[in-house]
Amino acid sequence: MKIAVIGPGAMGLLFGAKLAQAGNDVTMVGTNPAVITRINQEGIHLEFGCENTYVPVNARCAQEMDSPVDLAVLFTKTICSKAALDACGSYVSPETWMLTMQNGLGNIELIERYVSRDKIIAGVTTFGADLKEPGYTVSSGQGYLKIMSANGQFSSGLERVDRVLKEAGLGSQIVDDVMTAIWEKVAFNAGINAVSAVCRVPCSGVGVVPEGVELCYKIAEETCRIANAHGAAARAEKVKEILRKTIFELHRDHLTSMTQDILNKRKTEAAFINGGVLQKARELGLDAPYNETLYALLHTIESTYDLQR
Repeated sequence: MKIAVIGPGAMGLLFGAKLAQAGNDVTMVGTNPAVITRINQEGIHLEFGCENTYVPVNARCAQEMDSPVDLAVLFTKTICSKAALDACGSYVSPETWMLTMQNGLGNIELIERYVSRDKIIAGVTTFGADLKEPGYTVSSGQGYLKIMSANGQFSSGLERVDRVLKEAGLGSQIVDDVMTAIWEKVAFNAGINAVSAVCRVPCSGVGVVPEGVELCYKIAEETCRIANAHGAAARAEKVKEILRKTIFELHRDHLTSMTQDILNKRKTEAAFINGGVLQKARELGLDAPYNETLYALLHTIESTYDLQR
């Protein structure tokens, strides 16, 4: 399959390398000339579990893409999606499938401005990856991927994409309740990402006082309530258990991506996570005070970096 992976960050590099290893024609699409040059010269440096290798992969900027691909995997940060989609016309045709596994809500609606809904695949993955340096990604190698067409319909194209992902060792599964999985991930991120970012601490820092953990739980409960109102069977108790394990056991020293953004004075994905939940609540005339407050705090923080001491 001819595949474009848009965004050579940690997760984009992981998926690009695994798909290339499986024999697909993969091109990493990026905007930084230095990163593109490095990938073309050295390949992707992939640590995946016990595997440590360099995977030859082509890399180009969008303007250099000259023919349509079968599958485009959108792995930019949500705040960069519009710019990436504005530039994808040279390699995304009406026959191209587009897969998004991005954080937050509103990704499908944005992509639908550029790609027909029946060609959009929504997904959620439990794989994690860290960018060690440009072109170098590290993953535990543990995870899976759930996908479904955005229109909720099975098709031969969806099955082909699923097969390609499986063959790449990415544990793909077609599920009819992918929106539930997406909402549960949003509920998790709305809690741990937002609270740890505002406090500027690793995940374990949220658990130093009971109030920090309880705040994460309240955000998760509120998000799942909004999800249920939209017809997704998101389970607050499941999300809360994952939060507990993340804070106290599995990822104590991990700095969430949102925390890293705040510490490095970058724009965050809060508008698509806590802000996305708030938007979905307002669509149904519901309140989301916890998400509204966290979004207001994060938006204020990232808008005042030049004033901070």
